[in-house]
Amino acid sequence: MARGLFFVAVLAAQQPRTLVLGIAGGWEPPDAPWALTARVNRLLEAEGIDQLQLAAISNHRLKEGQRLIETTLDTDRDGKLSAAERGAARIILYGQSLGGAATIELCRWLRKREIPVRLNVQIDSVGWRDGVVPANVREAANLYQQDAGLIRGQSRIRAENQARTRILGNWRYHYGAGSSFDTSAMPLLYRAVRSPHVKMEFDPAVTERVVALIAGALRDW
Repeated sequence: MARGLFFVAVLAAQQPRTLVLGIAGGWEPPDAPWALTARVNRLLEAEGIDQLQLAAISNHRLKEGQRLIETTLDTDRDGKLSAAERGAARIILYGQSLGGAATIELCRWLRKREIPVRLNVQIDSVGWRDGVVPANVREAANLYQQDAGLIRGQSRIRAENQARTRILGNWRYHYGAGSSFDTSAMPLLYRAVRSPHVKMEFDPAVTERVVALIAGALRDW
């Protein structure tokens, strides 16, 4: 290999991949075919974007996500993150229900380590202190429903620091008694629950908007 080509190959190998990490809601397996995280990642995979790493975790296993982030950013494989590696981070997070709240918790963990987040997307987020987006997040979006039912999503997110974080929108969705989406891929027990919260997870318009937000961030890094 010519010296110049060798240099380019080594440089490319050291460039951090863009990590898109989805966090599933409830006790839902993040890789289950019916899970929102699995569907979003499948659609992103079909885009054929170079240097893109897609992953999904349970909201109860945030330490797995933390280890994955550290491994992805540690491009020189020395077991620790330098200031340059932290600053070069390419991370996008999204989560549904308890997973939406978990993205904010993970963003706070990243903020303490001075690691930036390009985009954070919450889908019908349910949890404590999930309405304020940490200042290490460049852009954030919130999709939610407030229809009759036991579970209602976070209706408004705001930036901890408006000079550093842009809120793309707080978009409300409505699900009347007649609204219905294909949940045939789910186990029977899941299909028995027809709440607006579940309907939102299977709403194609929601999935498409999440994918569009992520794809837009990837194009405009």
